[in-house]
Amino acid sequence: MTEHPDIPSPLSPVQQAAKAFIESEHPLFTKLGLKATRISEGEISFRLTIPPQYSDGDHVHSGIMAIMLDTILGNAVWTSLDRFVPIATINLKTDYFTKVSPNTPLICSGICEGIRDDVAYSTGRAMIAKTGELVAMAAGTFMVGTRSKSRSRL
Repeated sequence: MTEHPDIPSPLSPVQQAAKAFIESEHPLFTKLGLKATRISEGEISFRLTIPPQYSDGDHVHSGIMAIMLDTILGNAVWTSLDRFVPIATINLKTDYFTKVSPNTPLICSGICEGIRDDVAYSTGRAMIAKTGELVAMAAGTFMVGTRSKSRSRL
């Protein structure tokens, strides 16, 4: 039995890696206590609470929201792949709709909209868990299977 009904059992190896990366391997997200609430092919969602140390006055700093969405969108790409390969953010656009106070439970989710050649496209959002109010939305493009500079075709 899984800890959440939207997390299939068993997870694919790539889905397991994406979940482990955010919940226990990424230093920042480990501090934020991210816990998976949904994982499926191309979709991922986590619950978290941002502590006051990441605030800008009385509200969560917008930079932490951008970092969080960038990572969630990238992980949505990973869950779309049949094997784990490196990815890198090409572009990220984040729009903010409301400010949120520290210690407010949030849900952050991402969807891989598609992959063409070696570029993936993802969208996502951060919402207040209790009300569903939209805090921020993001759209990103990611290079799939990034290579070292010496082997790059660019």
